[in-house]
Amino acid sequence: MCKPKPGPRCTPHMRARLEQATARVATARARLAEHPTHTRVQRRLAAAEADYAQTLALYDSTPGGQDDLRAAIEATTDPHDRHALTVRLRDAERLRAEQVDALRRARTEHTDEEGTDDAPRGTDDAGAARSVLEDVRLESGPSGSRTEGDRGSVDRSEDRGGRSPRLLINGRQITPVATHTLPGDVRAKLESRGLSAPPLHELAPDDCGLYREQMLELTRKNPHAASVYVYDEDEYRAMRLLVTDDGKAGVALKGDEIVSVFAHKDCAHPRAARAMLRHATALGGHRLDCFDTVLPDLYADAGFVPVARLRWNDDYAPDGWDYETFRAFNNGRPDVVFMAYDSDRVDGKYTPGAGEYVEDYDDGIARAQRYRPS
Repeated sequence: MCKPKPGPRCTPHMRARLEQATARVATARARLAEHPTHTRVQRRLAAAEADYAQTLALYDSTPGGQDDLRAAIEATTDPHDRHALTVRLRDAERLRAEQVDALRRARTEHTDEEGTDDAPRGTDDAGAARSVLEDVRLESGPSGSRTEGDRGSVDRSEDRGGRSPRLLINGRQITPVATHTLPGDVRAKLESRGLSAPPLHELAPDDCGLYREQMLELTRKNPHAASVYVYDEDEYRAMRLLVTDDGKAGVALKGDEIVSVFAHKDCAHPRAARAMLRHATALGGHRLDCFDTVLPDLYADAGFVPVARLRWNDDYAPDGWDYETFRAFNNGRPDVVFMAYDSDRVDGKYTPGAGEYVEDYDDGIARAQRYRPS
């Protein structure tokens, strides 16, 4: 059985995940063989291979994975293979030890902050139970700064010169490069609709792997997450990555393009997607594209208007796409909708079918880039 994160993973779960990752790589390679010059297919293969490598390392660290490595070392007669397998086993043992230590430290910190397990549990400022934040919570800041119970210390916008809060996400201490807060009137309007409007913390480039981990975790938990593309780590490193204080929701900026919007169900800030989009547009996000599912309605509320659309093509279906899951949307084959930001259209409504059809993806991007509000 898997231990609570960030603790060790169990053999059965990781074996199943490894099989899924292997299948995704095979599918991506087959598609690339059919379309060797298509950039998006190349990126999907790179992402699938990166996910496979990460999953293999986690499987190796399990008891079953280590047994497999020892058996392979015993069976091989090739000295080069034996050396490579021995290195993998050593890395696996080290990772297992790190996972055990991370879980021990997380439990120790949890006990230090909240007392014994019998102590009453309160709620954080957003009203979420502290039990939700056991593995991901706002840590106390530098000496003299405020702690989790008082978030006034992080309620500032573009404060690059001030002290940043320290976050604990998946057992890792993170120091954001900036904290962004929406204007009071925008927050009040969102909150009046029953929506969360938390500050977002901008990750340093070296923490891009954490963002990607959250995206991959979502794809494993949510069958609808196949509609959101997961970039590789180097691509995320070049983006601006914004997350909530528990790391369970975020949005990325790739130049003026908004990508990789995500929110886990156990995020401490429920229904925060609209606020995250307000953050993204305030920081220069002016275009995006998405499948014509429920997403255009969400983006229209943030001020995005459809400027073009591209018909579905089975050859470019995302990895893990389930036509039955998305059957309600054009029988599982929704258009791609290209949208551009118009500040006068905030709180707008999406008109299904809006946007002229284009022949290829690049043309849709170009139209979104050229869009100027009337």
